[in-house]
Amino acid sequence: MKLFYKIVTLIWCFSSSAIGQEQLKTLVATSGWKHINTLPLFETKSETPPAVVSKKNDTNDKATKPEKKAKKANTEKNPPPQVAAADVKNEPTSTPPPAETSTDIPSAKESISSKKSSKKQKNRDSKELASTDTKQPPQPVKNENVAPPKKKAPEPKPKVSNIVTENTLAFQAVEGVKTELQVPTAVETMYFTKQNRYTNKEKAYFVRKGSFDPITKQPKGLVEDYYSNTNKLKFRGQYERYNNDDETRNTKYDGRCEFYEEDGAKSIRIYSKGRIEAEYKFNKEGQQIAEAMYLFDEKRKNFKEFIFDNNGKQIGSLVGGYNSDLGQEKALRQIFQDNKLRSSVEYIAGCPNHQGDFMTENDHKYKAVFQDFVCNPEYSKLWKFSNSSYFTTTHSRDNQQYTIRSTPGQQGQVGFLHTPITHDFYKKNFEIEAIFELSNARPMSEVGIVWQYTDPKTYAYFKVNTKNKTFEINDITDNTPDNLMMGVKPQLPEQTSTSLKLTLKKVADNEFIYLVNDQALPFAKVKFPQFEKESKTWNIGFYFKAYAPNESLTLKYLEIKLL
Repeated sequence: MKLFYKIVTLIWCFSSSAIGQEQLKTLVATSGWKHINTLPLFETKSETPPAVVSKKNDTNDKATKPEKKAKKANTEKNPPPQVAAADVKNEPTSTPPPAETSTDIPSAKESISSKKSSKKQKNRDSKELASTDTKQPPQPVKNENVAPPKKKAPEPKPKVSNIVTENTLAFQAVEGVKTELQVPTAVETMYFTKQNRYTNKEKAYFVRKGSFDPITKQPKGLVEDYYSNTNKLKFRGQYERYNNDDETRNTKYDGRCEFYEEDGAKSIRIYSKGRIEAEYKFNKEGQQIAEAMYLFDEKRKNFKEFIFDNNGKQIGSLVGGYNSDLGQEKALRQIFQDNKLRSSVEYIAGCPNHQGDFMTENDHKYKAVFQDFVCNPEYSKLWKFSNSSYFTTTHSRDNQQYTIRSTPGQQGQVGFLHTPITHDFYKKNFEIEAIFELSNARPMSEVGIVWQYTDPKTYAYFKVNTKNKTFEINDITDNTPDNLMMGVKPQLPEQTSTSLKLTLKKVADNEFIYLVNDQALPFAKVKFPQFEKESKTWNIGFYFKAYAPNESLTLKYLEIKLL
């Protein structure tokens, strides 16, 4: 009797489990749960779709008709409890529904074996349910009697050539994302003429070497230029922008750049994105001769230039910077000798204002007006060129000179370059000094000093005739010369140089000295041209006269010392 009750109890349990399993499988098949890949960096194969689950259910539904009838009978006798879909979804995976069982009454041994098989089926079904759920299910309660299911080894993924990704989890290269390949730059050699045009090696004035991008043709890193004949460095630096078609447009640099002359003089410039910020200059002996800092618009914020004598000793400096009130550069030029200040001259826009403070060798201070031809006198408001239509002029800032040439068709024309000076010439001493450079081919016929200039018909002069080697001191009023040279031999001392220096000095009351190349003229005292005692302003300057076309003269320097 006891055996009978045990058999009936087993049949009821297995029937209820089978019906619950059928309902669970039906719910899983119709729920449409999908797997979402939460690690986008890695490729994953989609798990078995719901269609596969339903296929399994169809296979289980192919039971024999007697089995189905038995199931139906057992269901009517013992209806299973009603389970909601949410409860099934949230049910712990540790107790999955059992596998299907036969409606026939098994023996004791069959009951035990079927019980074990049902547990295995429970584990497999719970694994399928967990893989189809998008949310992380609660951790199952460990059952020591049930062995954990074996994990399937992942299938190998197909390799993709030339594709690399960055694994953000383990910082290792993984497959899936392309990377750009770096193209190596090429070192090139180019040849240029002195006019910055491309040429071959045999005709090159300088050679350029550098690494250039093969695609953009832009230089990468430093570029170096060398003089072809000496292989000495001409340029070293980087370009902000580079033009492969026109070398003259390659003027935008970046960083530190070095520029070298053929004699070894160099300048170091600091650039930032094509804009100069600082500059340092050195002569061929390696001495620093200048430095400057620049504003954003490339105006010199401040600068300093060093002055050297013929022996390479520094004797002075020019220090200044941009003056916003003037809208121009303003600087002060000072010369020292034996640690004493000898001259101090103000410069505006790079040009001296033609007057300054000076000191003699005897430490006597004085003021002076001068013309050194650093700038073109034609642009000065203080200097005037009278009768300029009879001459052509050329100015050279580098050589500090002003060349005058007579025009064709004009003969016997006189020219004057002068400036007004205010001084008590009658009571005080003064000196006038002028320096000329004579042409070897056709020198100007007459050169000299002019003072008390009123117009081309009224003035006083001290002149030299370069053809006859004579001198003359006189004045002209209304185009009529005076006769101050009566009884004086006008012959000049022997001259061997093309450089000519004329000097007029007033050393005492109505006592004058005339010198040619620092040599006093060997003659009796010459009466000085008349001037009014109340006259305080004289026009003083250069005098020159041409007898034929194309005669030339170079003016070098003029200084009027107001002692």
